[in-house]
Amino acid sequence: MIKITALQTGTVSIKTKQQAGADGRSAFGRKIDMLRDIVWSPPLPILAYLIEHPEGNFVVDTGDTWRNSLRGYLPRWNPFYTTQVIVKVGPLEEVGELIRARGLDPARDIGTVLMTHMHHDHAGGLYHFPHSRIVVSRENWKAAKSLSGMVQGNLPQRWPIWLKPDLVEANGAAIGPFARSKQITADGRILMVETPGHCKGHMSVIVRGEGLTWFITGDATYSEDNLRANLVDGVTYNPALSRASQAKISEFAESEPTIVLPSHDEKAADRLQRDIIFRR
Repeated sequence: MIKITALQTGTVSIKTKQQAGADGRSAFGRKIDMLRDIVWSPPLPILAYLIEHPEGNFVVDTGDTWRNSLRGYLPRWNPFYTTQVIVKVGPLEEVGELIRARGLDPARDIGTVLMTHMHHDHAGGLYHFPHSRIVVSRENWKAAKSLSGMVQGNLPQRWPIWLKPDLVEANGAAIGPFARSKQITADGRILMVETPGHCKGHMSVIVRGEGLTWFITGDATYSEDNLRANLVDGVTYNPALSRASQAKISEFAESEPTIVLPSHDEKAADRLQRDIIFRR
C-alpha cells in the first residue's frame, strides 16, 4: 500500500504576475511585469510530500527553512528576495519537524529525497536528510549552481556541505505523453518525468497506487486551476516550454484517475485527503 501526505513548511506570498503571467509576454517581459506588480497573493503553502511505499519512505522536495528570516540568509543584492516574495516558516514548520510528528526520523527513516528542482523554497530543508539519497536532475543541478541560477532563485551557498546528489536523467521508457521517464522504485510505481519551463531541468514525480495516481508537479504549475487554464507563471525561462509541460501533465491526468499536487496550491492538501481527481 502507498500513502502520500502533504507537509506544509510555512507559507509564501508572491506577486500575482508571478502566479500567472499575461499571455503573449516573453520570459523577460514577465519578469518586468512581476517587478511592476503591486498586487500580492494571499499566503500560499510551501508543500513537500511524504510517500510511504513498500520499498521505503520518500520525500518530494524539502520546503523552506526558518533561517530565511535571519538577516543575511537571503542575498540582499537580488531584488527577487527583497521585493518579490515573503516567506514565513517557523522552526516547527520545517520538513524535519513535520516528519518527526509522524513518528519518523528524517535523518534515518527517509531513504530517498526526490527534488523537482533546487529553488530555495524547495531545497531549504535538505539539511534534515544527511543519510538519504538525494535525487536531482543533472540539468537542474548544473543550472542551479550557475550565476544565472543564483539570480533565478537558487541558494547553492546555503546547501549542506555534504550534499552530493545522485544526478539523474530521464532515459527510461515513455509514459503517456512524456517521451522519457526515470524509474525510481523497483516496482515502477514511482517515476520522474521531465517538465521544464519553470526552470531548466525541472522534473515532476508520478506515483501510481491501486486504481489512483498522484502527480506531484513541483512548480511546473502553481495550482490545478492554472493547469486547467494553461496559465504559465512569471518565473518561466520559456513560456512555450512551460505551456507544453502543462499540456502534457493535463493529458496524462485525464488519461487515468490522477490527483494533481503542485507545491503552492492552497487546495492541494484537501484534494489529496478527499481523493479529488483532475478534471477539465
